[in-house]
Amino acid sequence: MSRKRKANRRKTHDVQQAIEPLVKRSKSNEDGASTFTTPQGQVLPSCLEKYWRRRHDFFHKYDEGIQIDEVGWYSVTHEVIAEDTAARVAQLYSPTAQSSEEMDFGRLCVVDAFCGVGGNAIKFATWCEHVIAIDIDPVRLEMARHNAQVYGVADRIEFILGDFYELAPMLKADVVYLSPPWGGV
Repeated sequence: MSRKRKANRRKTHDVQQAIEPLVKRSKSNEDGASTFTTPQGQVLPSCLEKYWRRRHDFFHKYDEGIQIDEVGWYSVTHEVIAEDTAARVAQLYSPTAQSSEEMDFGRLCVVDAFCGVGGNAIKFATWCEHVIAIDIDPVRLEMARHNAQVYGVADRIEFILGDFYELAPMLKADVVYLSPPWGGV
């Protein structure tokens, strides 16, 4: 593990230790399910606390207003993995590029078939000229749009509400990225 990565992990651990006293736990809500309340006042099921504690692994700009729902907590790709995936796809079309700044965007278009709250679509948009982000859930699609604005890449993403399987025959793209929601905690 690199020194930089170790330092970042130590910082994350230090922040988590500082926040621990701020997290409020309750025995149960109306449904009898155990919950916790974040320092921002968001009440989440206890089963999501492990994801919330790693929120900056999913979106390093989480504190700048990232929106994420219960399904999004366990469905979103870690940001480092999404970045690596986007870079690898983009480099297939521009093999000499070592960073998104060196990328010759050309006309590379990627479809994120199940965009959820936008983790992969955002990273594809940092490397590719055009991203088509599709989701069947209108609330999650709006969260993806909002999150793309937080990252400053919304202008490169076309958000489409619909079922990818129905839309697929009408789409034109260089790459289709499939990461369907798996539905587990």
